Amino acid sequence: MNKFNSFYCQKYLFIGFFVITLSSNTFPSANPSFVSNNTIELKTSSYETYGLNDEKLFFKSKEGNINLDNQEINLIGEVEGKFIIDGETFNIKTESISGNLLDKSIFSKEKVLFETKELEIVSSSMEIIQTTKEGTKILFGNANFNKINTRTGMQKGKANKIELILSKDLIFMQGKAEFHEGNMKVISDEIHYDISEGRILRSVNAKIINSL
Repeated sequence: MNKFNSFYCQKYLFIGFFVITLSSNTFPSANPSFVSNNTIELKTSSYETYGLNDEKLFFKSKEGNINLDNQEINLIGEVEGKFIIDGETFNIKTESISGNLLDKSIFSKEKVLFETKELEIVSSSMEIIQTTKEGTKILFGNANFNKINTRTGMQKGKANKIELILSKDLIFMQGKAEFHEGNMKVISDEIHYDISEGRILRSVNAKIINSL
């Protein structure tokens, strides 16, 4: 490959308490008239962040770009990611994902598959946010989740919005929330679900349906 047409790039960015590593083969844009002069096009890209308490987030994709004006990175095509916190690994798959290097938020407006060893969430969108009070939380839009409970078998839920707070092992379901366990279905405006215990902690305006 012509060395004047591409080069390997590894970049370290220090933002707050986070160190971000960007690795890629970098190419000039094929159509520069539609790309800002401050946009870097990437091929075979990877994106890593390192946070407090050994938190690590890693994504790879077929291509992407970095907009230096608004400090945003976009990864596109067969995006796969891993998020590690407290020794537990969470896997993410989607078609595109973006990250803002200034506020440390990461989001996708595509269908997302989020998996742990016992939990699966499928959603139409996702946003990963770092907060000082709750640590890392993940927001899912129009989401469904499945969990294998060793005591009661499969538990399922869905809602317009699902919020996963990793540090507390909690799921908040809001907007047309439903929870299924065996023959029982709970329909509610809001459901608070404990992942580790496999049970509902709280529900708002709930209706319980038991089918024989």
